[in-house]
Amino acid sequence: MTLLSSTQRIIRISLAGGLALGLATLAGCGVGTLAGPSPSGPMPLANISGTVHGGQQPISLATIQLWAVGSSGYGSDGTNLLGSHVVTTDPGGNFSITGDYTCPTDDTLVYITATAGDPGIGGGNNTAIKLVAALGPCGPLAANTNTFISINEVTTAATAVALGQYFSTTFGSGGSDNFGTANTAQAKVGLANAFATVNNLVDTTQGIALTTVSITGAAGTITATPEAAKLNTIADILAACVNSDGGASSPCQTTLFPDVTPAGKAQPTDTLQAAVYMALNPTSNNANGSAANLAALYVLQTPQSPFVGGTQPTDWTVGILYTSPVLLAPLSVAADASGNIWVLNGTAATNGSLVELNPTGSALVNALTAANGGTSGTGINTSTPRNIAIDLNGNPWISTTTSGGWVFQYVASSGTVNSFAAGKSPYGVAIDGNNNVFVGSASTSAHFEMFEYPGADITKEIRYPIASSTPGTAGTDLQNLFILPEYMAFDTFGNLWMSNGSATSATSSNAVVQLSNIDPSACIGASIVYPCTVSTSTTANTFTQINQGTPAAPFGLAANTNSLWFANSTSGSNTVTDLSLTGSTVNSGTAYGSGTSITSPRLLAVDGSGNVWVADKNATPGSVSELSNTGSILSPVNSGAAPFNTIGFSHAGLNSGTGITVDPSGNVWVANNLASGTDGNSVFEIVGAASPTVTPIALALKNSTVAAKP
Repeated sequence: MTLLSSTQRIIRISLAGGLALGLATLAGCGVGTLAGPSPSGPMPLANISGTVHGGQQPISLATIQLWAVGSSGYGSDGTNLLGSHVVTTDPGGNFSITGDYTCPTDDTLVYITATAGDPGIGGGNNTAIKLVAALGPCGPLAANTNTFISINEVTTAATAVALGQYFSTTFGSGGSDNFGTANTAQAKVGLANAFATVNNLVDTTQGIALTTVSITGAAGTITATPEAAKLNTIADILAACVNSDGGASSPCQTTLFPDVTPAGKAQPTDTLQAAVYMALNPTSNNANGSAANLAALYVLQTPQSPFVGGTQPTDWTVGILYTSPVLLAPLSVAADASGNIWVLNGTAATNGSLVELNPTGSALVNALTAANGGTSGTGINTSTPRNIAIDLNGNPWISTTTSGGWVFQYVASSGTVNSFAAGKSPYGVAIDGNNNVFVGSASTSAHFEMFEYPGADITKEIRYPIASSTPGTAGTDLQNLFILPEYMAFDTFGNLWMSNGSATSATSSNAVVQLSNIDPSACIGASIVYPCTVSTSTTANTFTQINQGTPAAPFGLAANTNSLWFANSTSGSNTVTDLSLTGSTVNSGTAYGSGTSITSPRLLAVDGSGNVWVADKNATPGSVSELSNTGSILSPVNSGAAPFNTIGFSHAGLNSGTGITVDPSGNVWVANNLASGTDGNSVFEIVGAASPTVTPIALALKNSTVAAKP
């Protein structure tokens, strides 16, 4: 179908209410594209009809508005596409839009709101009501001749969870209740992906939480299992306010609004603001105490509540479990610039695999091979996988601790694989802002050195020998016990960091190591024969062991603004350490956390606000901990009394988490590294919990946007 341009498309809107025109059969679970007129025929009058309910109770006289998202910043004001036209619901809660609105562009994202109205309990107009449903791109919506939308507390909860990071920062009576993002390419991608994620949580045509979604992609079928009961619990809490008069003695004013409000913030004045506060302040933490607030909010859900909720949660985060035979005990995850998630499987049963998921969980790529170091082709052998990183071209690089020392580059544009040897037991992988790929060798029986592939060119290998014994001295040979560079990351000053938790030397274990003053110039030039080795000294290519911050079997690392974080994975440590940096100088090191806030930390990720996300490798239930960039614990803390005796954001289906990444929408993805069991073949997504983040990490380093939003 050939669509009219945004300047040509004019749709008429009826100002009357009217009965719903029926349930459209939509693509997926949300709004999709339906069959339209022939290219030569006239554009039909588009129709958006639907209902507004508080639970199962229709809301009459609610004001319906159709909004285009803001584009001048996060939470920026959107545009009401209905302008001065007034559309309200009839006594049955029905509405119909069949009049003038114009799509700014076909890909402009739109959502629909229902404000105030009479929930039919005898109290008249409840001004605290604000319900929403996320619709998606405007063009396909306008092209549909019959779109049906159910707007209720479930659609509101799902929208708040997925899009809360894009909501107005102004709450209270002066709040604008808008969703918007910055006018940058990746920011717009992140918001579009967040809109799409709503369709994995809720069916907007029926206003019900989804319990399972089957997603068929080119590389296999993924089963998505959202936390429907938890979403319904949030919806029930909102319904207690919606189905009231909204007055001073209503659940809105006595419980919902005060108990969702973070410390020092204005109280919400409507249910949409309250739902977003629950998403952005998921522990309900304020001066009254998070446990008390959570409990008080939870009891707003009663046996008479309209939706089937769950048990008392310790936070309001909502997750989605993605399971599939192509996901095999995943070990590590990484997000690319489009928000696709690359999963490195950890099992050796079928030689492992590299799987690419799109932002809503569709399997796009599954690369497999049965032989170590095969020639270029379509497979990747990861029978002993370790790490994955995405370069500036969108290509994943994978290390494997095979005896041949194989490193793999998957060329995403062509689907081919380059494989090559890089010393014994390649382990850590990190890519800087200039697209230089670094791989560390972590063998206890062979030479230890760092390998660089400048500009991601696999034909040019530069070697950095690690000093024989004393940090800062020249490396005269390749045999030493100084470091096993297992996990690696670049900081914002261009220093390369390696965790050193398993070194065989007693003097060098339990430390992190910095490679600073990186200078490969001796190995750059047309006449150079590769592989080429550069020397290590006190002024160039200097390896320095850092013992600040009481390292304890350091594992995963992540760069923050002017700092480097690492996980202390030794038994009983349960901490992560922040190293404050100025250039190559470490100013201080402080460990944060305890056995009540973090458990068995493994890998780390930093979001767009500089908050640190920790994959806690405890088996069941699994959890993820969050810290602010100053070390404050933001995730639930074990207070010793059930149900508040869990650590971190804990979810059924989140088990034995290792790899972790934050995508451009603010979703937190975790690799479930179980060798067996239902949840072993899975990854877990905590929807919208983090600040949107520039991905891949190499792009953030290039653009100086580490710990910043896109």
